[in-house]
Amino acid sequence: MKFIILLFVNVLLFGCTTLSNSEKITTKYGEYSYHLSGKGDYTIILESGAGDDMTEWESSLNHFENYAQVFTYNRAGFKGSESHNKKRNAQVITVELRELLEEANISPPYILVGHSLGGLYLRVFASTFPNEVAGVMQIDSTHHDMVKNCNLSNDNPTGIPWWAFLILPNAVEGESKGLCKSLNLAKNTNQFPKVPLVVLSSNKVPEGMDEKGTEWKAMQNQQKYLATLSPNSKRITCSSCGHYVHQDKPELIDEALKWIFEQL
Repeated sequence: MKFIILLFVNVLLFGCTTLSNSEKITTKYGEYSYHLSGKGDYTIILESGAGDDMTEWESSLNHFENYAQVFTYNRAGFKGSESHNKKRNAQVITVELRELLEEANISPPYILVGHSLGGLYLRVFASTFPNEVAGVMQIDSTHHDMVKNCNLSNDNPTGIPWWAFLILPNAVEGESKGLCKSLNLAKNTNQFPKVPLVVLSSNKVPEGMDEKGTEWKAMQNQQKYLATLSPNSKRITCSSCGHYVHQDKPELIDEALKWIFEQL
């Protein structure tokens, strides 16, 4: 549980903003800031992790742009993005993202790249719109058993103290309240497309965690499980990376995308 809390409050150390040359668009669900760059027949969709906005991808963006058009955005509750929907779970976020892509005239096929909780959101997106997905990359993605016995009546399964929500982006509180719903949605999806899937994850033991302990073993087994979602998958691990694998070793993005495009 301590590891989960750290993922959410990490944003306290950084300012939330948008990438340069970002644009705004209004859909029937609200207004969103997004960034579009690169070019190609495919569009790579970047979905940030818990507490992170689109600037999470700034240091690695060029690695994605080498392969295709790249789209990233701020989910509702981050700077420049607001939604009429009060609930913030994977189902709502999936519907809003799909509408945003349509309004921005960004057509499939999509290659979905999600980090942490963003990976879980895109897992639901891929299962909801399987015919629009050409490939998937999960970067140290959240597993549906991140919180054991997640109760849908629990509006704060992360254990973030109430005062933290006063200074965190609005998205964090909403997505924290919707976390159990999101985890259960991912757990019960069974339409994941049979597309090239790369699971890119850290196998570096976090500080304060026992390498031989059950929590660490469970985390590694969860990443192994994610690679079974598609029969055409590849797992890449990094022993020197932390949770932000794409920032710590961005060259692994090239390895992952090269493999995905070789399968297309």
